[in-house]
Amino acid sequence: MNSNAPTFKLTVSAVGVMSDFAHLTVYNGFLEDIARGYEKLDLNLPQGLYSITLKLDGNIIKEHVRLTEDTNYEIPTPPVYSSLVADRFESSHEYYTHNAQHCSLEPTVQTGTTEGGAIFLFFRYTDLDKRKELNTEQHSLGNGFSLLDADRQVLYRLEGDNIREDTDTGWMAFHAVLPIGTYYLHYSGHKFNSEDGGANDIPPREIPLQVFKSSASLQGLSDKYWQTQVFLTFGYGPIFPSMSVFIAPRKHGFIDNDEGNYRIDGLRHKFHNGVYYLPEKVLLEFEKGQWASPMKGLLAAYVYFSSPETDNELLFRNVAQDLPALLGEDTPDVKALQVMAAQYYKDPIPEVTLSQPCMFLAGVRAVIRASIKHPDIIVDDSLLEDITDKLYCDMVWTSYLPEPLPAAKKQVEEATPGAWWTDGIFNVVERIIGDETTPEEIGERLLKSQTVSTLLYYIEKLNDDLNVNDLASRLQIPPNVVRKTINHILAFSDSIKDVKSKPDQFNISNINKLKSIQ
Repeated sequence: MNSNAPTFKLTVSAVGVMSDFAHLTVYNGFLEDIARGYEKLDLNLPQGLYSITLKLDGNIIKEHVRLTEDTNYEIPTPPVYSSLVADRFESSHEYYTHNAQHCSLEPTVQTGTTEGGAIFLFFRYTDLDKRKELNTEQHSLGNGFSLLDADRQVLYRLEGDNIREDTDTGWMAFHAVLPIGTYYLHYSGHKFNSEDGGANDIPPREIPLQVFKSSASLQGLSDKYWQTQVFLTFGYGPIFPSMSVFIAPRKHGFIDNDEGNYRIDGLRHKFHNGVYYLPEKVLLEFEKGQWASPMKGLLAAYVYFSSPETDNELLFRNVAQDLPALLGEDTPDVKALQVMAAQYYKDPIPEVTLSQPCMFLAGVRAVIRASIKHPDIIVDDSLLEDITDKLYCDMVWTSYLPEPLPAAKKQVEEATPGAWWTDGIFNVVERIIGDETTPEEIGERLLKSQTVSTLLYYIEKLNDDLNVNDLASRLQIPPNVVRKTINHILAFSDSIKDVKSKPDQFNISNINKLKSIQ
């Protein structure tokens, strides 16, 4: 560039839906990166030719501008596709948005609970054409799904009179008013053949969902009860990484043109891709104490405490302090964020305990990290302890490979009166064994456990003196799970020796190493 060239002002702006999350980069004529940022760039540059790149949700738009005068250059954002049936998203259609709004206001099941929060589920295809292409027989989108209570007992299967659906256009809704607490969306899995004829398997999955209630001390809220809203897109089966979750006042239901929902979905998408970005507009809302959307607060806090960012420490101390009153002090996500905040600020880990997983995977990860030095933070033999080595990592929400669907309480009670509680949470040892009964069968099952195989790998490779905490840190699971797994291997070591397909790592030397760790 000519140093004597006149200088002009160049303003580059992303305009349109999700413009807050559009990343802009300006290059000079030598293709050198000279400026970058989100939504809007104000630059003073010498006269010349410049290139501009806009990136949003995997879409890339490239433009060129010849700067010969002060220029305001606007780039429309590309179409956005999302599970959320928001008014301005390309994948939203009236036959989805209208029905989502309607079903979010009218429960599909009668629970007998009026003073409570709610769970609203809305499953759909991207459009009618995709439904015709991928689900020619118009199978219900609720197939394989159940909602479980805090004890993992079946409350509702997503079928029949429990749901509303249109198998032609391809949507399904479920809405239940429920007491506050933790629930689980259980999926039993699905096998299908894709267009190329290949056999595919969508494995079982379980996702914790929380029903929230605000403290009565909070002023200005239109409703102290919240509706947890879950949107999920389908292809050949459920596309779990596409899941969007929102928290809205129960009596308001879903509002398809709520501006806050766009920012929540944008935050989720960036967080999913490991980008810890918080738009100024989001930060400004918190500075003003605007808490109309708790999910925005949860997401922003998780994003901030996951990043090396240090510019808003005081603000997010306040956010973390506000969330307990907004969502309930005992909810798993509030506790997990308290742990995460302590790790971020290098404060002492709070004396909290968790037995159930929180909705955000980052929260579960933070609690596992804390358990290395504070093992009591995860309740012994709890569901949270059990799932720590079965987590899926393909979305921001906590999900894991679950135990098979238990029988409904009523069925168990009828078969064996007073015995349904025995189908509760087994300890980690029993879960690895499953239904196998003979030592040989248990040995085979043990060796198929990822936790067992990974543990044996580290025992084989590491020559240093090992301890439970070191192994827990390497495996990213709680020390109690490591300890129980070792005990389990040692208890059935004779059976494993007779398994034909046992790994090379299973040998006398490594068994002795395991014994020395005890």
